[in-house]
Amino acid sequence: MQLEIRSQKKAEKVSVNMGDNLLNVLTDRGYDVNAVCGGNGSCFKCKVKVLYPQIKPTEREIKNLSSEEVESGIRLACGVVLNENTGVEIISAGKINVLQPAKGKTVNKSGKIRAVADIGTTTVVCALIGESNEIIGTVGEKNRQAVYGADVISRIKYVINGGLPELHRVLIEQIGSLLVELMRTHGVKTLEDLTVAGNTTMMHLFFNRDCSGMGFAPYTADFLSSQTAKGKDLGLDLDITVRSLPCIAAFAGADLTAGIVSECRDSEKYTLLIDLGTNAELALFNSKQFLVSSAAAGPAFEGAGIKQGMAAIPGAISSFELLGGFGRIKTIGNEVPVGICGSGLIDVVAELLNNNMIDETGFLKTGPSYEIYDDVSIYAEDIREIQLAKAAIASAIDMLIVNAGLKESGIERVLISGGFGSFINARNAAGIGLIPHELHKRTAAAGNTCLTGAILCSANPDKMALAEKIAATANYVDLAGSTEFAQRYVDNIMF
Repeated sequence: MQLEIRSQKKAEKVSVNMGDNLLNVLTDRGYDVNAVCGGNGSCFKCKVKVLYPQIKPTEREIKNLSSEEVESGIRLACGVVLNENTGVEIISAGKINVLQPAKGKTVNKSGKIRAVADIGTTTVVCALIGESNEIIGTVGEKNRQAVYGADVISRIKYVINGGLPELHRVLIEQIGSLLVELMRTHGVKTLEDLTVAGNTTMMHLFFNRDCSGMGFAPYTADFLSSQTAKGKDLGLDLDITVRSLPCIAAFAGADLTAGIVSECRDSEKYTLLIDLGTNAELALFNSKQFLVSSAAAGPAFEGAGIKQGMAAIPGAISSFELLGGFGRIKTIGNEVPVGICGSGLIDVVAELLNNNMIDETGFLKTGPSYEIYDDVSIYAEDIREIQLAKAAIASAIDMLIVNAGLKESGIERVLISGGFGSFINARNAAGIGLIPHELHKRTAAAGNTCLTGAILCSANPDKMALAEKIAATANYVDLAGSTEFAQRYVDNIMF
């Protein structure tokens, strides 16, 4: 029995067995299917187009897909059992927006060229860097491990069940293919070395180290220090030295260290850095003191757990406002809207609050959903997910400020990084209670601070020394088991 698979990059026919699950087959062959729940049937995002035969939609698909999707043959791969020759088309997840080289700037490619990788839970970004730390080129895409679960806890559980070799292989193959693509595109023959950063779990999976200890109390990592290895030993087809930035704690990784490096100034004035990833990481720091924490915000702001949520890629609604009762949207890439990314979710909730369509408890007065654009809606359960996420982040911010002995007035600037940080509306973020209202005029997007910080450390010993200092001296504010955090969390759930 054969399965025909079509995607943007290739078309192939493969032999399958009667009764095989479509999602499992596609995942095993390395296809990028948006199964953020790991295939347990709860995210409704592993959409594929069935070309043949005609497959009757399930009740779950009728309920969670639009009528147009159902009629055009869109089905959820996790629920498709292969019983005859079948043809499917992979729906592209799009490219990730990442740092780009300065336009019009001539880059010297004859010297030592270094590579840098930002290994996120949701996305993986690679860059080539010239001798003067200038960016030669970048490329990014969704982390291919997402089929095993949208968050780090899902992947830690997969490791506990014996999945470490598979998660390591998938990640190494992805980074290897991205680096080869960059080298080919920019005519680079050899690399000097590779510097990597990411959260603590991703660092373990990259270096093929057991992270199962972070799956249960007291949440211990196998390592936190910076690591050095040979690319060949890791499985990369590159004979280069690979090193990582140091992590701070089990849930405050090398990505946060890199972020602090990228924004640290010789000043006693405080900066609050918020990385709105699946596991939100926060840092409150000046040149002398570094306080960090993390909050289990869930993947809502990265599109997972939201019915029509998506990453900050072309076609995502990134901005929304209501004018005279009519909605006005902006999408990434000015493309036709196909879903909502984190910044769009914040705007929608803020606008519905301002127009009395959501009350302070989060109740959606328009019914089970509110249509933002044709066939793109926000649902009552989506709003609950946003409430839980923003409550966790807001409470973590409160706890950092308290532990630093500060008031909001003592913070000079607030920087938001993460996949959608460049699109966020600070006023609306304050409006839904994500950040303190007093700070919204001091809030700005910081872009990809993990990649920026890793680039600085890749060829600058002083910056790498700063990264080591940050990791060694940072005060980690542990929120687990804190009764004060729990009370603040309950208070902050309300809008």
